[in-house]
Amino acid sequence: MKKVLSGCLMMVLITLALIPNTALADDWFEPDPGYYTLMDDSKKELTVMAREISVDDEYISGDNKHYIVTKVDRKKREAHTRLIGEITLPAVSQDDSIAAAQQKDGNILLYCTHNSESYVPSDGEESTEGDGGINDVAKSLADNLKERGINAVFKKESHDPHDAGAYRRSRQTAIKLIKENMPVQAVFDIHRDAVPKDHYVTKVDGQNMSMIRIVLGRRNQNRDANEELAKKIKSVADKAYPGLIKDIFIGKGGYNQELSPRSLLLELGTHENSKKAAQKSTAYLAEVISKSMYGGSVKEHSQDTEDDDREAEDSNDNETKITPINRDAETKPEGSGGRSGIIWLLVIVVVGFGAFLFISMGGRELRSKFKGRK
Repeated sequence: MKKVLSGCLMMVLITLALIPNTALADDWFEPDPGYYTLMDDSKKELTVMAREISVDDEYISGDNKHYIVTKVDRKKREAHTRLIGEITLPAVSQDDSIAAAQQKDGNILLYCTHNSESYVPSDGEESTEGDGGINDVAKSLADNLKERGINAVFKKESHDPHDAGAYRRSRQTAIKLIKENMPVQAVFDIHRDAVPKDHYVTKVDGQNMSMIRIVLGRRNQNRDANEELAKKIKSVADKAYPGLIKDIFIGKGGYNQELSPRSLLLELGTHENSKKAAQKSTAYLAEVISKSMYGGSVKEHSQDTEDDDREAEDSNDNETKITPINRDAETKPEGSGGRSGIIWLLVIVVVGFGAFLFISMGGRELRSKFKGRK
């Protein structure tokens, strides 16, 4: 009996060791600063990002081309991709018969996993321990959402240091936010990138600001709901404010997005952009989020040119009606997001225990023992 118990315990320990940490996310944890370059089949640069890239990660470019990572060269910090095709973003309807925007019920929650991230031109350094400029950007987004009648809650919490454990620590913040602010409509983890600023500089509605990258994990049960919201946000932004949403990256990390449907990681600018540029983007992002989730209408704009003096000609813009996003997905209290993982754990343990018995006792001996119990 002792052998059986010890064998079972061994199988449990092995299984736990093999199960990935659900809070894992693949940010940049190498000792030297840097970033990866994503390249297409012809070795032309698609984009750069300061996070680990893995085979099977996916990338949706600004012009809606869908790529999958096929090879990663970690020495050169290059990720080679293959073009899958071109995605079709959710339609932004122009039907005037669409009903008025849905009531803006529920809460949108915001927090910063890497709360020390800062903007050098404004904050004087890349990282400010415990209270980086990213917190001001997150608060600006929350304030702009509130101005549009949305219940937005931002929790300023320290998750330092910026290491592989940051997502484990911020997970507790996210769980607490969800528990205290039910019902939840969306959860946003606010970040900034760490690449040269020219990759994020844009001009929207005649104003200079920073682009926004949407990041979601492919390793959680909420991927479909998260991807639906990400694509709807890009669709509305591309129609109303071209150049605001940079692209969409789908990485192997979980990013704590299994805790709630419609959970996204948003990167606003980079460390070389000014904080003001990122904060300016939040006003437009808040409108896009509002229209994407609750419906309404926006004015269509064309992509601005490089001329800083150009003014948007709103009188020539066409008004577009937007249908609300499907909000059937439900955020559940802590524990529900991990139940499927627990069930699989139990299945693996039972199967492993059976295999252990079969190997240690032999098939015939095992069958004889079961027959003897009848």
